[in-house]
Amino acid sequence: MRAFLIESYGPPCGHEIHDLPDPVAGAGEVVIEVEAIGLNYPDALMVQGKYQKRPETPFVPGRDCAGRVLAVGGDVREFKAGDTVVAQVFKGAFAERVVAPLERVFHRPEEVSAADAAGAITVFNTAYVATVMRAGVAAGDRVVVTGASGGVGSAATQLAKVRGADVVAIVSNQQKAELARQNGADHVIVPGDSSEDGLKRMFKEDVCGLWPDGEGADVVIETVGDPMFTAGLRGLRFGGRMVVVGFAAGVIPAAKTNYLLYNNLGVVGAPLDIQFEKARSQIREGAQWWLQLLAEGRVRANVSRTLPLESLMQGLQDLLDRKSIAKTVVTLDGPGD
Repeated sequence: MRAFLIESYGPPCGHEIHDLPDPVAGAGEVVIEVEAIGLNYPDALMVQGKYQKRPETPFVPGRDCAGRVLAVGGDVREFKAGDTVVAQVFKGAFAERVVAPLERVFHRPEEVSAADAAGAITVFNTAYVATVMRAGVAAGDRVVVTGASGGVGSAATQLAKVRGADVVAIVSNQQKAELARQNGADHVIVPGDSSEDGLKRMFKEDVCGLWPDGEGADVVIETVGDPMFTAGLRGLRFGGRMVVVGFAAGVIPAAKTNYLLYNNLGVVGAPLDIQFEKARSQIREGAQWWLQLLAEGRVRANVSRTLPLESLMQGLQDLLDRKSIAKTVVTLDGPGD
């Protein structure tokens, strides 16, 4: 099979396709014939050795893939050859065939294309952890999503809306604002001043001012990092929850606990990978839910660009250079755009 092999860490376009042995399913594993691969910002970090976990080289990177089951381990009963599936592995997805553990493989409705499923799996699973498992978003809640045009931000906007929330999307420009509106955001804000003071004013005036009581939001889904995180605390009402998803801006924030205490606020993390170990049944339930929403057309994968396998690493570089809006997917059954 063809696959990208990371022999030593470095920039995305420094890595090449290799011919590797086909994987074999062991106990509790399935082998997937890959039809589509989703690209994510963490993938771009991993091939450079900048992700929080660094696999020993050489290794095949990649998290997200979708296709059909080719073979199963002898003890596997949940899947069979020919099943349409989507998988989220820790590594190994940048290949024509992938071996995946059972807890990271999900049945894919026939109505959901491989490209949409591969583009959605990480961002929607993450958004599910953030909006449902950690924030407990319910009908009538006021929810602010920062970085709302990114993969997780787009998914969180849609899931919060499906849950019945009044959703505020914060994005960096008007082009991204249009995507947020397409994702169902009730209000879209483009900050005019991205300094910490400017963002604090935006939350106090523009966000809190959206509601007649001026008290702010119940939940902020935060994907950007400082100074957005620090400013976002000013947009929470009494008892509000800040849900930390990531640090796309590259600056890891620190909360002043006296501010949290005085204002009765909560800050919680929404990690994804650990959920496969600690909360398998909840992740599986959540994936089945949003995949059905995708099948019914109630949420969108937002795949805006497809590439052939040979251009995969350029797609990762474009993510690093912030040239991509919405999702980029690699397809293995034909040329990209």
